[in-house]
Amino acid sequence: MSFSDWPDLKKKFTEKFLEKTQEQWCQVFDGTDACVTPVLSLDDATMHEHNKERGSFLCDDEGEVSPWPAPRLSRTPAAPPSSRDPLIGEHTYEVLAEYGFSAKEISDLQSSGVVACNNPKSHL
Repeated sequence: MSFSDWPDLKKKFTEKFLEKTQEQWCQVFDGTDACVTPVLSLDDATMHEHNKERGSFLCDDEGEVSPWPAPRLSRTPAAPPSSRDPLIGEHTYEVLAEYGFSAKEISDLQSSGVVACNNPKSHL
C-alpha cells in the first residue's frame, strides 16, 4: 500500500490487461464472484444482453437512445416521453414570460448573453 509503488503497479496492471481483449477478460471473470464489469460505450451498452433483457434503454420518435428512467416503481412507474429532449433555450422565452418578464427584458437578457433563446426549425 505504499504510494511510491503505485507507478510500478500501474505499469504491471496495464501490461497484464493488454494481454487479453475485453471479451476475453469478460470470459475469465464470467460466473465468478469477482466484482468485474466491462466499461461500455453507449452503443455497446444498449446491445448488452443484461440491458436488453431489462429494457434499460428506450428509443424516442427521432431514433435517439437514452436510458430508461430509474428507479422503476410498481405503483407509479415513470412514463418517459417519446419525443426528443428540448434544445437549449427552446422554452426560455415562454418560461421567463410566465414568471413575469416583459418581452423587452427577455430580449435584453438574450442580447447580453445571460439566457439563450432558441426557436427550432421544422424538419419538414
